[in-house]
Amino acid sequence: MFFPDKTPRIEQVTLDDAMLIKSPIIELEITKGRKIDAKLVSVGIRQIRLNPNNPRIRHRSFSSREDDLEDALWHEEGTKNLFSEIRYSGGLSEKPIVDSNLFVIEGNRRIVCLRRLDDLAKNGELPDYPEASFEKVQALMLPADVNPKDLELLLARVHVSGKKEWSPLDQAEQIFDMVSKHSMPTREVANALSISPQRIAVMFEAFRATQTYGAMFPDDEGKWIHKFSYFFELYRRRQLRAWVSEEKNLATFMELISGEKPKLWLGSQVRDLMEIIADPIAYGMLLAHGYEKAIEAVKKKQSKNDPHTVALKQAADTLLDLIHEPGKLSKYPGTTKVLKDIQQKVDYILSTKTPHSARNSKQ
Repeated sequence: MFFPDKTPRIEQVTLDDAMLIKSPIIELEITKGRKIDAKLVSVGIRQIRLNPNNPRIRHRSFSSREDDLEDALWHEEGTKNLFSEIRYSGGLSEKPIVDSNLFVIEGNRRIVCLRRLDDLAKNGELPDYPEASFEKVQALMLPADVNPKDLELLLARVHVSGKKEWSPLDQAEQIFDMVSKHSMPTREVANALSISPQRIAVMFEAFRATQTYGAMFPDDEGKWIHKFSYFFELYRRRQLRAWVSEEKNLATFMELISGEKPKLWLGSQVRDLMEIIADPIAYGMLLAHGYEKAIEAVKKKQSKNDPHTVALKQAADTLLDLIHEPGKLSKYPGTTKVLKDIQQKVDYILSTKTPHSARNSKQ
């Protein structure tokens, strides 16, 4: 909430040069042979400034005043749980990262939580903690001349392939910036993040299309950015990628997901889009009436098909998902065993020169 007469609580940034000289150096790994020399500094919690370019809030249209940013981050999903964890432990287990001007690079929500705890401690509402318990924080301060490309790689390793994963949307935006702003080849990004080049390409194309959609259908609250899930489902499927490679089809898709009553209102519905497009009647239903009528037409047609064919089509869709997300094989080890079993049965069926139905027809 914006209060024009409210004085921001941020302090003037003043770091003692002697303190900085004595600050220990912490090497942050970027890629093999590349590191950032960060300084471990102890700084007042009010000296650190929140970053309005934080992926969680950057697409909203509101004041960039410190108090407004703090309020927005406080109401983000998961912040209050983080607050409880920090209160219980009495501090941070992972240090925030700031630039040479003390703008937060990584750890905006942690700073917000510490500020709230500092207020409570100074008001005597945390009897188990002294008043000064949360007024300072140790942070890793990056050098003023840090390479922007290295900075993007650092964030990506933390939030895309690391243990503190951002949402797929935020991951895609980070990848998009690395490729578009820093001209990093897809394969280089893939190697740095241990993600397949195919997935990098899908996330890049999906985010670029989301930006195009946002330019065509903007809104003050930045809700357009959450249509990313639709474009991610669209570009992760080979046939749909081919379909939207025609500009008119991409424009049609954007129309289908736009407006107060969109024809497609869930990202998961995009998974059925190819079957709908393949059926002229169902596609017409989609354009005129929306997803429910279209999928009803598809299912009506499928009910007339051989049930084995329907089941095999569903299995093929599942296999396609695994192709685009091979990490699931390591996450669910039993999947590999099932795949090998399927492979043996498929090989046997395809190698049989005289299928059972053919033999019966000759008798």
